[in-house]
Amino acid sequence: MNRRRLKQTMCWLAGLCTAFVFLQPAHATVKLVDISAPAKKTWVGQRTTFYVELRSPGPFVGAAGFSLPQIPRCVIVKVSNPVVSSKVLEGETWFIQTHEFALFSQIAGDIELPSFEVRFTSRNDFVGPGIEHVEKVPAMRFTIQRPPDSSDIGFLVTTNEIAVTETWQPEPGPAKQGAVFHRSITQTADQMTGMALSPPPTNVPSGIRVYLGKPEVTDKTERGEFTGTRRDTITYVLQQSGTWPLPAIKYVWWNPKSEQYGSKVLPAVTFQVAAAPHAETVNQSSGQNGRWRMGILLAATLGGILIWQRNQIGKWARAFWIRFNPPEKIAARNLKHACRRHNPHAAEAAWLAWRLHQPTDFQPVPALRDAAIELQRHLYGPLPSAPWQGDAMGSAFRRQLADNPERTAEQRADLPTLNNVLN
Repeated sequence: MNRRRLKQTMCWLAGLCTAFVFLQPAHATVKLVDISAPAKKTWVGQRTTFYVELRSPGPFVGAAGFSLPQIPRCVIVKVSNPVVSSKVLEGETWFIQTHEFALFSQIAGDIELPSFEVRFTSRNDFVGPGIEHVEKVPAMRFTIQRPPDSSDIGFLVTTNEIAVTETWQPEPGPAKQGAVFHRSITQTADQMTGMALSPPPTNVPSGIRVYLGKPEVTDKTERGEFTGTRRDTITYVLQQSGTWPLPAIKYVWWNPKSEQYGSKVLPAVTFQVAAAPHAETVNQSSGQNGRWRMGILLAATLGGILIWQRNQIGKWARAFWIRFNPPEKIAARNLKHACRRHNPHAAEAAWLAWRLHQPTDFQPVPALRDAAIELQRHLYGPLPSAPWQGDAMGSAFRRQLADNPERTAEQRADLPTLNNVLN
């Protein structure tokens, strides 16, 4: 009985295992990430293309993220947007998302692209929840070959042709010591990223200092084809006088179709640098040392006298100021200024200050009297409907001063003498 029951139990377990195998989804054996390359053998500096394929039983959600590896003397860039398609795998239809990458290497030999991480989200069906995936892109090896006779070429670009242009600001020519020149060099090539184009040389003679700015790199992508541009700005500072030549700059590339070299040469430039003008030569300055010492001694003597007689000098300065800037004149100047600025309060204060220095029988000209009355009406009458304008009073006051120059001179003569101040 026990044997029969054991046999039945074993048969039941075997059937359960068989059913479990057949009930497993077909996509359990399908890889979610794969990598491929149309050509694994390329030239140094040439675009090496590879594709990363993401797979999902349902639609993708959002954008995928890649942790691209760092390879010495290599540049890896992602090209344009992914291509979404479908493919039948293991008897089922899968959603496929294909991402294109380009690798540029300056190292010849076997290059290993190590496995790197990719993160994406997809669904198992059209209405299911999004499922986050963290997968590994398989590693891949490439063979990079160096063109013949290229061992002396430090940085090599492989493309059909490179367009190279330059501009100067200002244009090179005779210059003086300390002059600054800016040079912009632009390279453009198809099937290249701007990051893979060569930087300009910075070797200059000892009389010139060079500064290389950060390059401006742009890539234009359209339907899998792209064009790279690199723009470098170089600043030359002419530090010493003399004749300083800048060598020619030669850009070289390898054409993979014709298997020939192409080149573009930017011509050499020579600077004729004149010495900066000086106010005095070294010999003249050494001959004037005695005069400098005499001037310093004289200044020290005058400074001592000023300190010794500072109180008396202060009295003389105040007397001088009062003599040429009497209160009447200051008040007149303030009144003119207030009228020009249309400031009624300042005009009233200046008018009253000026009147204090006039004789008791003083009568202003009619136009000035009317303007003063209008100023008082504006300040202390009913609320004015418009701001006060000082043009009329300023014009009348200037006419008053012009019509009575003798009276003004007499008033100044009547001022107290300055003897008491000077004593």
